[in-house]
Amino acid sequence: MKRVAAVRWLALITVSFAAATTTWGASMRPKATIETTKGTIVIELWPDVAPTTVARFVELADAGTFDGLTFHRVVPGFVAQGGDPRGDGYGGPGWSQRCEDSRATYERGTVGMALAGRDTGGSQFFVAITPQPHLDARYTAFGRVSEGMEVVDRLARGDVIRTVRVERGRTATEPSLRPPG
Repeated sequence: MKRVAAVRWLALITVSFAAATTTWGASMRPKATIETTKGTIVIELWPDVAPTTVARFVELADAGTFDGLTFHRVVPGFVAQGGDPRGDGYGGPGWSQRCEDSRATYERGTVGMALAGRDTGGSQFFVAITPQPHLDARYTAFGRVSEGMEVVDRLARGDVIRTVRVERGRTATEPSLRPPG
């Protein structure tokens, strides 16, 4: 019964976000503001590129799921990763989702869904600190840092995500859509 309810919920949220994506399109996108112990990071979310991933990220942010969690993995010159309720890289929200393949590329500041294998995304996300073309088409990209990349550069393992708040609808720039490779 729980599985049926979860599937119905996912279908509802996907349909709702698909409708919202039509409204937002590529010119109006929501933004997520992440307040950390090192400063503020603003992420332009891409519901037109990864609608289910953005919908679930927004749902988790609205529920306060990220508040008080840490950046549990920070690799200089690679990524800063957070969103794990366990804080050890193995936690999640209790469900997983399918990957959303796109032609978005991992430039500096691209935000992606962390995985433990294909179709295992949940609450963990990462920000590319430098271009990472080997991640293209392997991890769902669902946004890009539009403000605060200098904060991402200063993050260290254990820095706290104080809050994540989402503002719907915002004028935006296009993601890089060059083919991988």
